[in-house]
Amino acid sequence: MKRFFLYAIFLLFNFNCLYSQNVQFSATAPKSVGVGEQFEITYTLSDQPSSFRPPEFKNLNLLSGPNVSSSSNVQITSGKVIQNNAFSYTYYFSANNPGILNIGPAQAIVNGKSYSSNSLSIEVVKSVATQQGNNQASVEVGNEDVFVRIIPDKYSVYQGEGLVVSIKLYFRLQISIQGGPENLNLDNFFRQDIDLNAIHKQQENINGRAYFTAVIQKFVLFPQKNGEIVINPFSMKVLVQIPIRGRRPSVFDDFFGPQVQEVEKKITSIPAKIYVKPLPANSPASFHEAVGDYTFTTSIDKQNVKTNDAINLKIKVSGNGNIKMIEPLEIKFPTDFETYDPKISVNTNVSNAGVTGSKSFEYLIIPRHSGNFKIPSIEFSYFDLKSKQYKTISSGEFDINVEKGENEGTTNVVSGVSKEDVKFLGKDIQFIFTQIPVFGKKGDFLFGSLRFSLYYIISFILFLILVLLWRKRIRENANIVLMRNKRANKIARMRLKDAHLYMKDNKKEEFYQYILKALWGYMSDKLSIPVAELSREKVVLETDERKIETGIVQKFLGIIDTCEFARYAPIQDTTQMDIVYKDAISVISQIEQNMK
Repeated sequence: MKRFFLYAIFLLFNFNCLYSQNVQFSATAPKSVGVGEQFEITYTLSDQPSSFRPPEFKNLNLLSGPNVSSSSNVQITSGKVIQNNAFSYTYYFSANNPGILNIGPAQAIVNGKSYSSNSLSIEVVKSVATQQGNNQASVEVGNEDVFVRIIPDKYSVYQGEGLVVSIKLYFRLQISIQGGPENLNLDNFFRQDIDLNAIHKQQENINGRAYFTAVIQKFVLFPQKNGEIVINPFSMKVLVQIPIRGRRPSVFDDFFGPQVQEVEKKITSIPAKIYVKPLPANSPASFHEAVGDYTFTTSIDKQNVKTNDAINLKIKVSGNGNIKMIEPLEIKFPTDFETYDPKISVNTNVSNAGVTGSKSFEYLIIPRHSGNFKIPSIEFSYFDLKSKQYKTISSGEFDINVEKGENEGTTNVVSGVSKEDVKFLGKDIQFIFTQIPVFGKKGDFLFGSLRFSLYYIISFILFLILVLLWRKRIRENANIVLMRNKRANKIARMRLKDAHLYMKDNKKEEFYQYILKALWGYMSDKLSIPVAELSREKVVLETDERKIETGIVQKFLGIIDTCEFARYAPIQDTTQMDIVYKDAISVISQIEQNMK
């Protein structure tokens, strides 16, 4: 106890020493920037200020800011407690004119004390310059001549709600695009591109200036987490045509006569902030992240059948929202029914109105015994954006009358075993033997002869071999894990082989479908859990109990996610399919080696 109090006093002393240190307040910026180029100025404090006042930014265009962020970490090194805090204020600017920019210090108050940052000096140089004859004439492209923006149709959405985002160019000079957006990071969104067909040029008035505008990309984004999501700035290159002689005209002047010079310019967007609201709590059990406006229908092709006749149950979800992300619904089929993974089909249209269309799940079910059965009501829940409430749609129950068929036996039917009629392999009356028989000599006995000894020895050896093989088979049958592993490997390899054939034929949807069947079927056999009862949570739980490394399980689930999204991706090459195929083989091998 005495040692504990000494250690506590020691920690308090270190923390007091820590907080008694002077607050660090610094300003950082590039030493040199080009005219029209975006750059940032960041002010960082080592403790949280109660107030912050930036300096006056003269001769600068404020593009964005202040963007506030903070971080903190504590380290104990050689008995010393070190806490590192950082509170940052970031601004994005551009400068229109060359020269030297002198920026004074910022002011902040921390724990009642006033602090000042260092001053800054930034040199602004001409971004584009050319020499024309002996006059050394220069030309430049400013930020007001051409720029690019990220334009969302809304800045506040729910998690899973779609928003339309446009990449829009503004220009006053003739330009040509040298490439698409670079470093456009949309990691926190599920993205679906809108087909523009062609880029259309329009005229707009921005702050009293006439501009041509063109939307070069447009897509629907579905945020995958809540909170503030920042779409960071991206860059792109354009080729600008600048008149060499005379004044620099705008695009609205007739300048086809004068000579022009093509100048490459790199333009950078400003950040776009999207606030994503979390979905309300207490969602229904049948809710699986469906957000939007949906309708839900179910149909069954027949309700009066005989045993072993196939029944098709079709579920269709239609509407506007994140349709491709809707997962198969939970259906409680009777235990006497053999069921298969659903056949999934998606039909969507991506436009300025969002993503509309439908997703269908078609189940093949086969009753194996006669009787009256019931498929309980199927429920589908979604978050309605208009009412901002969860809504649940039910299908109603399905009564199925199964009559005894000709092939129904009196014993339990084992799934996967085909039934065959019993056939006679011989006749009860033998043919008359017409050949002359061969008789042995009188007094020639087999017992005690050399042949008898050889027969006896060979028979004994064969008997021992059969006994050993029989005992080995018993041991293998007793080892359930070994038998399960052999069956899982065999079936998985067969399905992967089929997937490889589809990959060669460049049949993307069939390829990913068989990869999914191979992985889920393999895990089902490994864990002795029916495929219909498997889920991501159950896979994580069961594999953890079997001591399979977490990284391998995450790799397995990652391949599942890749296949689910890639099946409906608009563009996919064989290189990606080859990578997924090799990863599937690799993860199965790793699970085999780690299964305990």
